Amino acid sequence: MRPYELSLAAAADAIRDRRLSPVDLVDSVLERAREVQPGLGAYVTITADRARAAARAAEREVASGRVRGPLHGVPMGLKDLIDVAGT
Repeated sequence: MRPYELSLAAAADAIRDRRLSPVDLVDSVLERAREVQPGLGAYVTITADRARAAARAAEREVASGRVRGPLHGVPMGLKDLIDVAGT
C-alpha cells in the first residue's frame, strides 16, 4: 500500500508511532496529485514547497515527542473559497 492510500486514521497513527514519516506521506500525496491533476483539475494551487516544509517541521516535532494533535503531520487540501494568507 502506498502512503497516500492510507485512511486518515491509519496515516495519523503511523506518523504518531513513527512508522511513517510526514515527509514521505506528503511526497506520496504530491506525487499522486501530479498524476491525477491533469484529468481532474481538482486543485487551483498546489503549494508543494510549503507542504514539504511543514512536513519536515512536523517530523522533527514528532521525533522529539511533541505531537500537537491527532492529525499532526497529515497533509490536507483546502477548498479554494478558504482564504490562505500569502497564497
